[in-house]
Amino acid sequence: MMAQETFIPLPGSKEDNWPSFNRYRVSYLVYLLIYPIPWLIHGSATVPAVLFSVATLGIFLLLYFAPYRNDRYYGLPEIIFTALLGFATSWTQADWMVFNIYATAMCACFQQRRQALLTILGLQGALFGFVWLQDKSMLHAGFGAFFSVITYIGTWMQWKLGLQNLQLRKAQHEIRTLAATAERERIARDMHDLLGHSLTVISVKAELATRLFETQPDRAQREVQDITQIARTSLKEVREAVTGMNGASLQHELDRAGKALEAASISLTVHHAEHLADHPQSSVLAMALREAVTNVIRHSGARNCTISFGCDTQGQPCAIRIEDDGTSHSGRSPAPPQEGNGLRGMRTRLAAAGGSLMLSHTPRGLRLTASITP
Repeated sequence: MMAQETFIPLPGSKEDNWPSFNRYRVSYLVYLLIYPIPWLIHGSATVPAVLFSVATLGIFLLLYFAPYRNDRYYGLPEIIFTALLGFATSWTQADWMVFNIYATAMCACFQQRRQALLTILGLQGALFGFVWLQDKSMLHAGFGAFFSVITYIGTWMQWKLGLQNLQLRKAQHEIRTLAATAERERIARDMHDLLGHSLTVISVKAELATRLFETQPDRAQREVQDITQIARTSLKEVREAVTGMNGASLQHELDRAGKALEAASISLTVHHAEHLADHPQSSVLAMALREAVTNVIRHSGARNCTISFGCDTQGQPCAIRIEDDGTSHSGRSPAPPQEGNGLRGMRTRLAAAGGSLMLSHTPRGLRLTASITP
């Protein structure tokens, strides 16, 4: 028996770890040992009193554990019936006020504190009224009411702590689930960027080598060697991405971009690439550069590409701008930029690092700007 406030949701089923709440309920059965104490002290037990008490305790235990069987909590009917069991056993000369303790402790299950307090006051008022009508000891009733309230407070604190622990376990489970989902999304983005870029370069170089085999066999052989090296590098990067250790380098990606664009017969111009030292932001910008160059090769139809780097006050790269002239050479009219998985993954990765992605059309082609706030 533990307490509940309105802002703490009640567990709804045994899947919510219901049995952990009921160990407190079992421990409170120790109060039943108080019931026969007057018999042991005064020797006042009679056979009818004992038999009636055993039958009453049996009914009480069925009532007491009913919420455990039905996955629910005590309500006002159970509380009133428990108090009435105590009044019914008052003639047995046993300590029948123990039932008032249980009835009061059951009030800890009410979600509304006001309802619990009013019920407790009603129970203690009924206790004193019954004792007065029976001309019994008011001092004894006072002790019974005192222990009832103390038991309620302890029950309320235990239940509140138990429910908060349950909430904490649920939150931990949700965190683990979200972390696993985020990791799967990270791996999916990395796989798309890594394999998309590498396979694009391999495809372009393979087509170039096919054309050069008859006219320039030496260069064709170099292209085939490059394909082999790119495949090995990509395999290594895939393994690193899966283990979460991928740390792309801006300078490395810029070198790869130059080779890939050259193989695709696209001229590359680079601005402000003097300070491309690696730092925590560089891997995010490097992956953005890789995806942007892949899109230029696969979709733009451009002949020229310009890559510009922006730096913060400390001279570290914090932005990349990639422009192509695909519109002027393809003859297509500018259309709103369409974002596929690659661009969406890039935007998500930049946002996680506190950055942003902007796409816009220029008179000559498409401009992509990836930036991270220093």
